[in-house]
Amino acid sequence: MKKLTLLLFCTILFVTVYSKAGFKIGAGAGLNVCKIKDKYYSDRNSNMIGYDVAIPMEIKVSKYFAIQPEIHFMQKGFSLKSYGIDDINKEFRKRNYIEFPVLLKVIFPVKEKSSFNFITGIGIGYALSNQQVIKYTDGHKEKNKLDFDTNVQDDNMAYNKLDICIPIGFGYEYKFNEKASLYTDLRWNIDANNNIKYQNKPIPTPSYKYRNFMFSVGIFFIAKARN
Repeated sequence: MKKLTLLLFCTILFVTVYSKAGFKIGAGAGLNVCKIKDKYYSDRNSNMIGYDVAIPMEIKVSKYFAIQPEIHFMQKGFSLKSYGIDDINKEFRKRNYIEFPVLLKVIFPVKEKSSFNFITGIGIGYALSNQQVIKYTDGHKEKNKLDFDTNVQDDNMAYNKLDICIPIGFGYEYKFNEKASLYTDLRWNIDANNNIKYQNKPIPTPSYKYRNFMFSVGIFFIAKARN
């Protein structure tokens, strides 16, 4: 992960210094409404709200196009309805990720200080921790830290810490002055890989993929402007 982060920053530095590209770096935070797409949990699986903290970096190549690498610290997961079994009302499966999306950004200027944009690209995430939260019918909660089962040899099934997703979304930016701007974006993250892996795949193979609906607000600091 350290090598990936270093490569990302070296790429940004090279493109910014040796080209006429504009450069911004920002900080933002928001909500991540997520669930899994899995037919085996279809009657019990529901949304869970997690956090998202982001460091976006915009490399503006032209007036209408930019490349936007980002670093995210986010929470993904889902909730399961238990219908009162063992006095459990609901279970939450929460995982904390560090994620590195690289976005292609199409910019639509509206006025001198504002613009709308469309974003898409690819993101690679890595799970850092795994937690279960149990909410009982009497209202109290119980939290348990869960280990990642990454060994497919013992029971033919393991969890994949690596997460590959495709973000698609829209954004808005308002420029305060020559040094700072406000941004907000709304995006949908679609998992491209199965978060469960097998040594010998069963037929049919269960599919365990996140679906994330993200809303965030933040500030861009303009290091190098380009119109």
